[in-house]
Amino acid sequence: MIHNVHAVTLWSRRSREADKVVGLFTREMGRVTARATSAAKSTAKFAALTEPFVESEVALYLIPGRGWGKIVGGKITSSYPALRTQVDRCTAASWVCEVVFRLTPEEQESPEKFDLLHETLTAMSGARNLAVVRLAFAVRFLAVAGFGLENREQWVALARERPDWARALVETPLADMGDEQWSDPLITAVQHLAGSVVTDHLNRPLHVNRFRSMVGIEI
Repeated sequence: MIHNVHAVTLWSRRSREADKVVGLFTREMGRVTARATSAAKSTAKFAALTEPFVESEVALYLIPGRGWGKIVGGKITSSYPALRTQVDRCTAASWVCEVVFRLTPEEQESPEKFDLLHETLTAMSGARNLAVVRLAFAVRFLAVAGFGLENREQWVALARERPDWARALVETPLADMGDEQWSDPLITAVQHLAGSVVTDHLNRPLHVNRFRSMVGIEI
């Protein structure tokens, strides 16, 4: 069965000689894995839309519950080129995409997560300060995923002492937060809390964090 879906490519890897396997997050079907035949060739029709962070309209052959699908058509709607020009932006966007992939069950529709992913990648493309955008994404994603921070000591302290910051992390459009630079122990505590909650729900460490530790990138 062919499904026409709005998708963001979360990751891709080469498979066999010229194929690619990609992780997609779709608005209509949630997280899916698909093969793109011959997409590893530079001249392939689907090569560009299998790159990470690319947003596209995809024709996907998939029988729900039967494993990987197959990309049979598509067109790019946004490639977020700014995320590829700086290593810190690319790393931050990779962190967001891996969290979405690793903490979302397969084939579980979640328009809220898709919209948040789209908003976050858009904001990161133009943000001067990635840290606040990434933290706001984490707070909102964990809430949608059912791991909300609202009853945790660190969040309660932030909401009590800096209610404007707590409210902004939950409500302010992410595109408006890219110029914010919040330096405060309360924010640092919430950052550590969000990171630990993500880690607690993984069965293995994030790949992107290993890369960050190797090259010393702060995001």
